[in-house]
Amino acid sequence: MNMHKIILLTAVCISLINFIQGGDNTEISIVPILGPFDLAEGPHWDENSNILYFVDIHQQKLYSWDSETNELTYTFIKYGPVSVAVPIDGKENSYVVGSGTNLVEIYWNRHFNDTDPDVEIIRTVDSTRLYNRFNDGKVDPKGRFWAGTMAEHGNEYPPNQASLYKFDSDAKRSTMISPVSISNGLVWNHANDTFYYIDSPQKKVFVFDYDNESGNISNQRTLFDFVKYNITGVPDGMTIDSTGNLWVADNLGNGKVLQIDPSSGELLRIVDMPVTHVSSLAFGGPNKDILYVTSAREGLEDEIKNQPYAGFVFAIYGLGVTGSPMLSYKLEDDIVFNK
Repeated sequence: MNMHKIILLTAVCISLINFIQGGDNTEISIVPILGPFDLAEGPHWDENSNILYFVDIHQQKLYSWDSETNELTYTFIKYGPVSVAVPIDGKENSYVVGSGTNLVEIYWNRHFNDTDPDVEIIRTVDSTRLYNRFNDGKVDPKGRFWAGTMAEHGNEYPPNQASLYKFDSDAKRSTMISPVSISNGLVWNHANDTFYYIDSPQKKVFVFDYDNESGNISNQRTLFDFVKYNITGVPDGMTIDSTGNLWVADNLGNGKVLQIDPSSGELLRIVDMPVTHVSSLAFGGPNKDILYVTSAREGLEDEIKNQPYAGFVFAIYGLGVTGSPMLSYKLEDDIVFNK
């Protein structure tokens, strides 16, 4: 199996000192466990099977990693860059995937590599936008699937060409925020009344009021500003821990993971990563106390000597916090696809 000469590095450990605002130091361990990949993204921990799912966007692959057996497998989706994937609730071997501008359902036995899985297009978005594709996505507390888009033309990212969408259980699509430039991290608080969202070029984490029954959002305001804290990168993926604090991937800067208190907007902690292009993150492990972090290798060809682990998936141990369960998409049976 020569999947980009993927290395399983469960024994390799990089010990770092983690800076905490306020002056305290906590020793943590950052372990590169899988890689390298071109652009690893979208980690999703399935606590029912102890499986970590993630994607390699431009290779158009969805990966499954069994943390108990170390089994790593993939499937290829033919409709374009694969940016996000989550299991479909109650349907074995079924996943909703953002591929190009198509939201698709794939059928894949994760124990085997599959370069041509069965695929059905659920919905197509941004059909008049030549360079658009899906980007980050996540399932809300009611089981609806949210995913946004972005424009990508070579190394350019045309602004204000994209949107954030919500897909109900019948796959009905609603436009939630438009226009956006690079729709990225999204998560909901534990009270199910607040929605957090990132449009990367704005270098801010936004917060909205959220109605759990309808899925409507309102009253947008800024929670955290990268510029205010002199953080040189851009916010990318985001997750939430069991205490309600946010964790944000700082991409294209010095490679950091940020812990933010959403009640005050304060920066609580900075974890320095051994790579600069940190893309997303998710809590996992049997106790959900491991923070899995994805990263990119694309565009760093001249930096590999200094960043040998660019493009790896990392596991961070010793943070002293646990995560919240990640949810599967509640997609109804017998819906009419692509309407």
